[in-house]
Amino acid sequence: MLLHGVGSSASTWLELQSHLDGDLFLIAIDYRGHGASDPVTGTCDLSMFVDDHVRLLDELGIRSAHVIGFSVGAIFAQAIAVAHPDRTRSVVLLSSIAGRSAEERDRALARLEVIRRTPPAESAAGSIRRWFTADFIDRRPDLVEAERSIVAAVDHPSYAATYEVLATTDLIDQAHHVRVPTLIVTGEHDEGSTPAMSRQLHEHIAGATLVIVPGVKHYLHIERAAELADLVTDFVRRVDP
Repeated sequence: MLLHGVGSSASTWLELQSHLDGDLFLIAIDYRGHGASDPVTGTCDLSMFVDDHVRLLDELGIRSAHVIGFSVGAIFAQAIAVAHPDRTRSVVLLSSIAGRSAEERDRALARLEVIRRTPPAESAAGSIRRWFTADFIDRRPDLVEAERSIVAAVDHPSYAATYEVLATTDLIDQAHHVRVPTLIVTGEHDEGSTPAMSRQLHEHIAGATLVIVPGVKHYLHIERAAELADLVTDFVRRVDP
């Protein structure tokens, strides 16, 4: 089960999917107000997203799944693993957020205010150089534009509501409750989901595997899709031989 980042959609996984083992059954989800899903209505909090994903597994008749989450999706994946370990075969935490310093919390809250007042198309355009390296932007403008256009089209109130969950949630104190096989991956130069955060998760989750991908920023599932696909496939096959 593939859980995308805030403002994105299931389409963000297309490049990674093209490299993953073809025998894997993939479920890529659009959160409320993202992609093809209806907008957020009422209360929007972490438990809502967790319940949505478990309910989807129920509707599909799937007892348990490997859960791969990117950025805010990694927060959701961790929360699912803690609340529903019986539904979680393993978790892969990509570019996750955990153990923010006071300065990092302030930056996240300041960014939330920007998201609230700025149209998604404008905030997406200003984020590209935080998402991708300059070299990748030059080499693969098609993939960069695809992701920019996804975020530009997101429902603005839903984007802001989901970003608030991202900005105000820190599950580092619950990480030791993750008892399923765990792979943690982040980019060496990720400014928001820093290697230090992933190292903290690695220290708190017993038996977890940590990989810091050199020379990449936030969107490692696009910029290093083939490399990540190998990591994920090998990990899943070790869990389910």
